[in-house]
Amino acid sequence: MLLCYSALSPFCRKVRMVLDWKGIDHEVFDSCDIAKYPAYNPRAEIPILVDDGLTIVNSADILLYLDRKYPKLAIYPSDPAAYATVRRWERDADTAIDAIVTDVAIYKWADIPPPPPGLIDAAKRDLIRVYSELETLLDGRDYVVGALSVADFALFPQLGSAQLLRIGSTPEQHPRVFAWLARMGATPEGGRDTALKLEWWAKREEQDLDTKRINWGTYRLEWFLANGFLDHFAEEVKGNRVLWSVGPQANANNSPLAP
Repeated sequence: MLLCYSALSPFCRKVRMVLDWKGIDHEVFDSCDIAKYPAYNPRAEIPILVDDGLTIVNSADILLYLDRKYPKLAIYPSDPAAYATVRRWERDADTAIDAIVTDVAIYKWADIPPPPPGLIDAAKRDLIRVYSELETLLDGRDYVVGALSVADFALFPQLGSAQLLRIGSTPEQHPRVFAWLARMGATPEGGRDTALKLEWWAKREEQDLDTKRINWGTYRLEWFLANGFLDHFAEEVKGNRVLWSVGPQANANNSPLAP
């Protein structure tokens, strides 16, 4: 089993944590150079799982596949209500929360003009709602639905990064969320994930990454525009600092280093 992985990607991170949690043997190739892996990476997106000749993209699809093939230590509950809750939080982590965190994080590693005024305030405003809802949900629970699930693996990279970016919350405001973060970080999977993330940032200059053009993605772009940063984004497009997953300027045709 092969996993195309980058510690910069929260989607890759949740997949690798689940592989570790389930004890599934796998090999990681930390490269998304489409010149080397064109069959795996036609849209220049990660993660990608290759298993027995089957290629799977999209982290949620990968994890659903893994949970069916390796049902031990299931990450999706059998109880319908718990399953619905887990899928809701995985989806939120992958879309709305990722959009906020990544739109701020981009400006920490990309060689592009500074962020627009108001970006950090908008991120803090929207993330505090996430923390508050989780605070209520975690009352009397160690994890999102009680037992460790994909919701925890999806949220941990996002909220951990929010804290590093200083757009999250405080232990005084949301003590249960911070206890949960500590609990996740203390697991072997969470500890390894944090170490790999810090190693990536320590070696940022050595990474195969297009730092001059950004693949914003659907939800990331929607959140950016919805918060009034249209003119800023238009300047990025005019300056050829945007990557596209579709169309005549698709990543796979125009950037062998696309994230």
